[in-house]
Amino acid sequence: MIIGGVCAGIVLIGVFLYWLHARNFESTDDAYTTTHVHEISARVAGTVESGDVDDNQLVKPGQRLVMLDQRDFKVAVEQTQAQVLQRRAAAQQARVNLDHAQQDYDRVTKLSHEKVVAKQDLDNATAALRSGKAAMDAATSDLATAEAALHNAELQLSYTTIVAPADGVVGKKTVETGARIQPGQALMAVVERNVWVLGNFKETQIGRMRVGQHVDVKIDAIPDHKFSAHIDSLQPGTGAVFSLLPPDNATGNFTKIVQRVPVKIVFDDMGEYRSRVVPGLSCEPKIDLRTGKRE
Repeated sequence: MIIGGVCAGIVLIGVFLYWLHARNFESTDDAYTTTHVHEISARVAGTVESGDVDDNQLVKPGQRLVMLDQRDFKVAVEQTQAQVLQRRAAAQQARVNLDHAQQDYDRVTKLSHEKVVAKQDLDNATAALRSGKAAMDAATSDLATAEAALHNAELQLSYTTIVAPADGVVGKKTVETGARIQPGQALMAVVERNVWVLGNFKETQIGRMRVGQHVDVKIDAIPDHKFSAHIDSLQPGTGAVFSLLPPDNATGNFTKIVQRVPVKIVFDDMGEYRSRVVPGLSCEPKIDLRTGKRE
């Protein structure tokens, strides 16, 4: 009995010590790696002239991904350039006519004050000046419209060159040379390499969580390595709040459900495993609540 009592006491002490230690940690298996994924799509319709990248290829910001046939777009630019030149010449002529009408008006007005010319001459000069101003306004407006059309044509031409928006890796490539594509059609994705962990913790677990606390992360795909990380931020709302159809607890019968709060966890250094840590991997973060805010 004495031995049994001693053993039971040791077990209870062990359980108590384990509880004291475990209460300083929070973990979840509802977690995965994620990053920014840029869906690349076309802004204009056209025929693919060349695809300059392949799946799993590293790309830099501004690097060309796809080139569309530019011939039709170049013709549109040349046509609008010609229209701009015509409108500019018309505006210059309207300016010359207006300056001439202004000079005539000034001369007739001066002579009118000296009572040298008839009132009809002054009226004619006034009407000519008004007509010249109206023609100048119309020519200026036409020129601005033509310049806007040229700017739009140049933009359309620029859209035929599709470039990478950020550093990343090409994935989900569906476009091939010679294909006819439409505006908004998905061509590929550029996946950034700065991967982080999104852990969905129960609302009962986040009470002592703070930005900067140390986190040990185990990734299912790399079971032989434990990653060092820290809490970057907590989402300003539970996952349900940002769902397509958020719950409305003010109506009908209510059943309390423990909600989960997404916590962003950033790796301190992935080292040689950077290329193996890709978005979508299941992982298990373990937060040390004893650690404080990072400086």
